[in-house]
Amino acid sequence: MEKLYKALDEVIFCIKDSNEYKMCLSLKDKMSTNDEIVSLVEDVKRLQKEYIKKGHDSDVKKRLDEVNKRLNDIPIYNVYLSNLEKVNEKIEYVKDSLNDYFYKLLNEKV
Repeated sequence: MEKLYKALDEVIFCIKDSNEYKMCLSLKDKMSTNDEIVSLVEDVKRLQKEYIKKGHDSDVKKRLDEVNKRLNDIPIYNVYLSNLEKVNEKIEYVKDSLNDYFYKLLNEKV
């Protein structure tokens, strides 16, 4: 089991050591001190909850889209999202590779 944990630690290290991950951390730190971004993110979260509670109300959806557009118009937030997407792709790649490996291992005919 120790070999498994070591291999997993290596995969996690590769992702954490990537430029995209490091950029996400740096930008997240910078954005946390930006009152406009913090406020918009809070508004998005609040509106998402309201949207679900009100059964996908179109008026709430319209307000949510407007706040999201304002947030996406902020360059630092856009760069953050781009890097976050790349990090998530790496994680998804690892997950898919493991799923494929175990599927083949358990379903191959001997």
